[in-house]
Amino acid sequence: MSDENMHRKILHHRSISQLIEHLGCTTFSEMGVSNPALNDDDTINDDSGNASASQQNEENTSGCFSNGPCSPDSDYDETLAIPDSVTILSMGDDNPILVQRKDGDVDSIVPETDIPFTTVYCPPVKFKSIQRKVFIPGLEIHVQIIDNERSITTHLLNPNLYTIQLTHGPFVWTVKKRYKHINALHQQLRVFRASLNFPFPTRSHKERRESFRNTYSETDDDKRGKKKRKGALPRFPNRPESLVPVESLPDRIQQLEEYLYNLLNIRLYKNHHETVNFLEVSQLSFIKALGEKGKEGPIMKRSGSTRPGQAGCNCFGCFHRACCIRCNYFCTDLICGQWRTRWFFVKETFFGHLSPKDGSIRCIVLFDQGFDVSTGIYSTGMRNGLQIMTNSRELVLKSWTRRKAKEWLTYLKSVANNQARDFTCPNPHMSFAPVRSSMRAHWFVDGASYMNAVADALDNATEEIYIADWWLSPEIYMKRPAIDGDYWRLDKILQRKADQGVKVFVMLYKEVEMALGINSYYSKQKLVEAHENIKVFRHPDHARVGVFFWAHHEKIVAIDQTYAFIGGIDLCYGRWDDYRHRLTDLGSISTASASTTKSDAISFKDSKYLPTNSAAGKVTLRIDVPDCVDRPVLEPGDRLMMMNISTDPLPENIKRNTPEMERRNILNKFKDMKEKGRKAFMARVTSTDLESPTDEQQQQHKPDKNMFFMNDELKGGEKGKDYTDPIPFQTSIINKLDGQAKYWIGKDYVNFIIKDLVNLEAPYKDIVDRTQTPRMPWHDIGAVVAGASARDISRHFIQRWNAIKLEKARENPAYPYLLPKSYVDIRVSEKFLPVPLQRVSCQVLRSVSSWNCGFIEQDVVEQSIHDAYIQTITKAQHYIYIENQFFISLDLGTPSVRNQIADTLFKRIVRAFKEQKVFRVYIILPLLPAFEGDVGGTTGNAIRAITHWNYASICRGKSSIISRLKAAGISDPSEYISFHSLRTHDVLNGCPVTELIYVHSKLLISDDKVVICGSANINDRSLIGKRDSEIAVIITDEEFEEGRMNSEPFPTGVFAGQLRRFLFKEHLGLIEPDPERIPINVIDPTIDSFWNGVWLRTSKRNTRIYDEVFKCIPTDAVTSFVSLKKYLEEKPICKSNPEAAMKQVLQLQGHLVDMPFQFLWEEVLTPPGTSKEGLIPTSVWT
Repeated sequence: MSDENMHRKILHHRSISQLIEHLGCTTFSEMGVSNPALNDDDTINDDSGNASASQQNEENTSGCFSNGPCSPDSDYDETLAIPDSVTILSMGDDNPILVQRKDGDVDSIVPETDIPFTTVYCPPVKFKSIQRKVFIPGLEIHVQIIDNERSITTHLLNPNLYTIQLTHGPFVWTVKKRYKHINALHQQLRVFRASLNFPFPTRSHKERRESFRNTYSETDDDKRGKKKRKGALPRFPNRPESLVPVESLPDRIQQLEEYLYNLLNIRLYKNHHETVNFLEVSQLSFIKALGEKGKEGPIMKRSGSTRPGQAGCNCFGCFHRACCIRCNYFCTDLICGQWRTRWFFVKETFFGHLSPKDGSIRCIVLFDQGFDVSTGIYSTGMRNGLQIMTNSRELVLKSWTRRKAKEWLTYLKSVANNQARDFTCPNPHMSFAPVRSSMRAHWFVDGASYMNAVADALDNATEEIYIADWWLSPEIYMKRPAIDGDYWRLDKILQRKADQGVKVFVMLYKEVEMALGINSYYSKQKLVEAHENIKVFRHPDHARVGVFFWAHHEKIVAIDQTYAFIGGIDLCYGRWDDYRHRLTDLGSISTASASTTKSDAISFKDSKYLPTNSAAGKVTLRIDVPDCVDRPVLEPGDRLMMMNISTDPLPENIKRNTPEMERRNILNKFKDMKEKGRKAFMARVTSTDLESPTDEQQQQHKPDKNMFFMNDELKGGEKGKDYTDPIPFQTSIINKLDGQAKYWIGKDYVNFIIKDLVNLEAPYKDIVDRTQTPRMPWHDIGAVVAGASARDISRHFIQRWNAIKLEKARENPAYPYLLPKSYVDIRVSEKFLPVPLQRVSCQVLRSVSSWNCGFIEQDVVEQSIHDAYIQTITKAQHYIYIENQFFISLDLGTPSVRNQIADTLFKRIVRAFKEQKVFRVYIILPLLPAFEGDVGGTTGNAIRAITHWNYASICRGKSSIISRLKAAGISDPSEYISFHSLRTHDVLNGCPVTELIYVHSKLLISDDKVVICGSANINDRSLIGKRDSEIAVIITDEEFEEGRMNSEPFPTGVFAGQLRRFLFKEHLGLIEPDPERIPINVIDPTIDSFWNGVWLRTSKRNTRIYDEVFKCIPTDAVTSFVSLKKYLEEKPICKSNPEAAMKQVLQLQGHLVDMPFQFLWEEVLTPPGTSKEGLIPTSVWT
């Protein structure tokens, strides 16, 4: 056909649809176009034109596109015929490359069951891109029309509404379509098929196509699937719906089923964006971890429908949040609102929408107890409008028809009342999450075992890592001593997992720099520069949010949304510790030199290596030690083990499970290392002064870091019955090493009262002189939960992350929205964690409000931690055990303090007193707050402020719990409630030293059955919800063993009972019991022989010895600043008479001491009004 005839023929067409139909009936050769993408000829045609080549092109074209009947009188339109062997591939050009597979080729796609969860973090692809991947590779889509609604009166031309059920692997969903919708899809695909005739391919285009064809057909034998089934012809029924009688509907349904099924088995058409839209699917549809496919589809969303002030003004739709901050009073939605097309989707526990322009996720909203959905003119001002409300978002949507709006309304309500019921209905304690039964959990006492388990969990992560911390130090070592070099350093763990493709998301509290020196900016920069897969948010932006006094206080580590660690332990300096609570850590070199007068003292003068200070402290107060310059310098191979972490000669870093002999064989190969590397590490690990290497020096020596370790001193006695070594492997290694290793490197050796941390960008430079200052031991509690409760903790993290994303990085694609996983079929592996897990019921609790969790309304507050404390104390039968950093809780109705913990304890004790029943309350607090300063000097305002509120809650004033109990007729409150703290001692430079053990736990145990563990302190900041954000879990045992309460048999929970007994043994010094002492039974916590004969007696004896030997502060002997000054001027026995002091120190048992109720009771401890602490509102301290 000539160009003139072709032009004349086109003029005769009166509509686009007729032109498309004609193009479908016209062969390529008739149009004068040959598309070599649709033939299998490898010969490149010359420009002069070859007759045989043209004939071959025409034959192959006919084979690719069957030109069946397509006239208006035909019953079927078969113009979409195309072999499935033709595949479309993209080279990044505007035009696609088509490849036809040969008969001998096999399908290189191995069938899968679902799409991996990690694909949610793949770069977004716009909806119309041919590179967009939606379906599960290798799986067909089965089609069945399961229902039909016929309405001739309202839909004359298309009376039938078909409900089409689609099955793709394990996913089943339905769509409702009319004949006109299927016909529209058919016409769009006809246009697409016709467009494949253009453009004319070039020589390079054909060469690339052939290269693709060869690559596409090559496959390994073990990956080969079955040969591709030849697809049947998609035959579209032409007869209009209005002409189809009712009795012929079954035939029409069968015709449409066959058409859709055959169409979807042609890969070229199935992946077309019009087909994808018709099936109502997206890249999130077939990710099994997200649950059911749910409902999806296009919808119109009104811009600016988030909280007032959160979205920018777009100036009558001309700009998109680019010109000014949106004002709720002047720029209303009617003026500045703009409708944008979005792809809306609803999953099991959340919903959101995508942008079709680029395929990015634009919004994620979680179902919560504030969920509500409505439609119609009354709610939205539109007949086909839809309004969705939650506590965090408000969305105004508009569908194309009322029917679609009602479908969305019905489906959203159905999901809210079924799959998302756990989050939309009220839960116990008014928590956002329900009580989960048959969960797995384990507790951790002190940071050593906690960090060890966290490190192993991080190392096993496969998809996601969530970390939320008040303070995070990237350079801390999670396992100690660091026998594997930097392998278990936190930033290295995260970098290693990021290299493996794991996404790491970290939320840090953004401090007010003038008030705190935790330097979250440095922590963020240190992490994000390690790998692009590590994302860090700091929050809040104080000026923008208007929050200056409150903090994000949660401590969360969640792995793959399946395992979650919480508690009071931040991943930062000073938190790593164990039950020994060492005061000293001098490394491999000691500068101590002194003599002893004790006749039976052990001399180490002729010994090549020194013992540890804690071991030496058990037998002598003074040690004969040669000066450090006379000691031999440790060389590689001198009775020690070293670990080269440089990657130059080693195939991979040596992990901790490498056998000892194999490790030695490997390390012996590298004994001759560079001198600068040895000096760099020795300066870093064995230094005892403040002149540690600088960061620049560390960077210069970074490739040659080497660790030197010697024997650990701890070969303690027989372990208690309930004791489980937190790090069994580490302990076995330590016992084999020669000499002492350093546990706290650089700034990790800290005493917060003596000196707060500064210059955190130099992590290996000591902050205090460890030869003169003992460290502050740290006592803390953590827990791990697995399964649905871990999903709940992750859900809290996701809610907070998405709120910060919306506030700070809404248009930043590098920081994605997070999606919660499904709660169906959660698989928990017992081998994932290095600790035994107990079966419990668990509920996640939290304290959150609008500023920290993104709630729209200011009065929406969750304080489920406080409610759980109240209910647990009220229901307690035998005892309450509390460990906490603070105890600030006054009489109900006191305006300055609102929480009801003390009032509830008071009522429970009075009830036991009136009923003449035994009831015990154990409370463990730190002796002093961990603020830098002198409690009796001008720098101690912060310490005295917290001390004032603690004592006001405990024993001073009419609102204190002790005063109220006495007023209620209980003459001796100590029969019901006792307040204690922890202290320890050691030997530093041959002199005995003591320091308080800082209690940082946030723990409550009731009746050996219920445990509340988390990040919340007992004060208003943590409990009333509107201040600090907190998270906790309430755990109830489901497994029990025999126990006793007040001498009566009582079932004790495995989780709660073992935790309580371990804590009792740690505080009473029974984990490594002295065989010469009388054994102590801690099974019954309420019996009088234990309460008075062991607990109170031990605490009083330890308190008396510490006061006599060390002149400790705080103490009951100091009631005023004047007496404090005199008290400090007196010389303690430890200095005046070491032998007498040693005899008394040997009588100490454990760490338990009394809380000194009389300390500074004559003084006003509130900060002066002229001081900076006095200018701060009282609510900051309470």
